[in-house]
Amino acid sequence: MKRYRRIGWLLVLIIVSAALVASVVADDGPATQSERAYEIKSTMLCPVCDGQNVLESNAPVAAAIRAQVDDLVAEGRSDGEIRAWMARQYGSDVNANPPRSGLGALVWILPVLVGVMAVGLLILAFARWRSGREIEPSEEDIRIVQALREKN
Repeated sequence: MKRYRRIGWLLVLIIVSAALVASVVADDGPATQSERAYEIKSTMLCPVCDGQNVLESNAPVAAAIRAQVDDLVAEGRSDGEIRAWMARQYGSDVNANPPRSGLGALVWILPVLVGVMAVGLLILAFARWRSGREIEPSEEDIRIVQALREKN
């Protein structure tokens, strides 16, 4: 009975972690060109500003990048093509988001997996603590406790 319960919890843990990983990796994408351009600009860093994306920056180069992104989106280029073009023009540091494939995917997946594993370990720990309550004391244990109480 306990074995089936553990298998059930393990299956739930696997399903939840798979759903979380899928939700992190999934890319729904914006509906319109302007939403798509806005999303791209919000995840591109200004090459001359400290930690500002091109939407927040007032620098002339940020204005140029915003205009270039709008033009490239209007041409029908994919997000990957636009990011690659910007990286060639301004350096790879212009892309704020790490890649969602290859080794860079660990940045997205690892925190989710660590969280799911922590919850799973907590569930196992609580189950072990609870299982100790089912043990009945033996006659010898009762006799030892009574003997110790009588000494005081």
